Amino acid sequence: MIRMHNLPEPIKAILKSYYKENETPDVFPSKFHVNNEVYYYFTFAPAAEQLIIRENGVVPPFHQVQREALIFNSYNVSIETIINIGEKWVKSGKRENYQKLIGILMEIEEKLHLPSDLSGAYNSYKITAEKVLEYQVIINQSVQKAKEIWDRTNSEELATEHDQVEMRKCIVEMTRAAYKQNEIQLKTEKEREIIWSFVSSKRWPLNSAGWGIYFKLKPFQNNMMKNTPANLKQADELGKMVLGDDLPLEQHENAKSVWNKLRNPK
Repeated sequence: MIRMHNLPEPIKAILKSYYKENETPDVFPSKFHVNNEVYYYFTFAPAAEQLIIRENGVVPPFHQVQREALIFNSYNVSIETIINIGEKWVKSGKRENYQKLIGILMEIEEKLHLPSDLSGAYNSYKITAEKVLEYQVIINQSVQKAKEIWDRTNSEELATEHDQVEMRKCIVEMTRAAYKQNEIQLKTEKEREIIWSFVSSKRWPLNSAGWGIYFKLKPFQNNMMKNTPANLKQADELGKMVLGDDLPLEQHENAKSVWNKLRNPK
């Protein structure tokens, strides 16, 4: 892993003229290999700006590294997304919880003698649980693959454009799966309410099965997404993350912002 202390001295010397005394420069843990050139990628906290220096010490002009800046930024943002969002989704326990929910729903069918007129609502609820679980597996696998890419490039101290593309695919798969989790929950709120009302009606004084299933299902009834303003806003924000995922980097809405923060001479 490349850090400031193990940078070549000539690179450190060149870097000095590109940051101020109140700024703390940092180097990306890997060099980038793009189009037969190798680059260092620097940041300058607290300033939200970057600098690209070739391995040979040349600071290329802005117009020569516009595409490289987008590649490096995309890779860095993907890592931040995995750390700040993906890891939380993996550690949420959703995979284990929805495996448990499927078991609870099977108990409803087996122990509470589900009426035939509720089979549509029941099947909808069960499919929702199965889909949320399926999408969670995708999320977990995407995060794991991204971490493997990140660990390898850190170890080798070199990342390529192919690594950026593969990392971005992980983010796209992860966010799309999360969006679909939200989408199916919002679409099936009514059916879940029907099954919840049925389970609630089975809390007879001597019906231990009914009470047991009621208490098992209650956390899911409380925590699964409903069509509240807060949940709709959350789903909308996640939807915006998904939009444009397949666009070329130059067409992403943040491209101009990335270029504006590049310190290479214009």
